[in-house]
Amino acid sequence: MEILRVFKVLNYLLGTTVVVSAFYTYVTKNETIPLYVALAIIAAGPLEDLLIAYINRSPSLSPGDKEQYKKFVDSTTSLTFLVLLGLVVLESN
Repeated sequence: MEILRVFKVLNYLLGTTVVVSAFYTYVTKNETIPLYVALAIIAAGPLEDLLIAYINRSPSLSPGDKEQYKKFVDSTTSLTFLVLLGLVVLESN
């Protein structure tokens, strides 16, 4: 579907804009909240996608092992995302 491709491109563009802006704010103003937000986006987005793709391409893993590793990656990146957002909440108080 063409609309799914459009949404994927929009997600990457918006995510990249937010991450670059967050890193810029961190570097120029030394504020850590934008850094946590950027890292959360990276962990839940491109990092997870990269790890899942690596698992899918691995010829040495059985289909069952691939599923287990993908669940592990999903859980780990979700946990990382939540920890970083928790740090945003703590830092904002």
